[in-house]
Amino acid sequence: NDAKWAERASRAKFAIKKWADCNEWNFQNKLLLLEAEEAFCYNDIDSAKSLYEKALSSAREHRFIHEEALTHELAGHFFLEIEMKDTAVEHFMQAHEKYHSWGAVAKSNALFEFVQQVLGTMSSLDASPLPNFSSSTDGHEDDGVKNARKRTSEWSADTWDKSL
Repeated sequence: NDAKWAERASRAKFAIKKWADCNEWNFQNKLLLLEAEEAFCYNDIDSAKSLYEKALSSAREHRFIHEEALTHELAGHFFLEIEMKDTAVEHFMQAHEKYHSWGAVAKSNALFEFVQQVLGTMSSLDASPLPNFSSSTDGHEDDGVKNARKRTSEWSADTWDKSL
């Protein structure tokens, strides 16, 4: 139900805004990204573009490479949706590189596969292909990914609601 999700989003945004007011360093980029996604949902294209850029600048300034990666990825989906495919590819490439730099090789490779499937025939992608970073062979990374998925699946929307 849309009203339920809108209320949940409103409460989450209110909480993150309070946190950002108290600790801009840690929460500013998160608030900006949430606002970009909200603008995207409401089809406010110009605001969304501006907010994604501000979120990227904040994540970069505060050295949150993983959140810079996430912001690039979400901006890539946004630009793909509004049919700015070259810009989408640029953001996906940046996300791919940032995820890899952060050590999230499995995520980096999953994004690589997504881009190849969805955008693989584009000339800009063919001119600047994404490198497919291979996972470590010692098995630790795969166990880490499995554990992260398990922990993530245990965190439900109801748990999130209770935390607000």
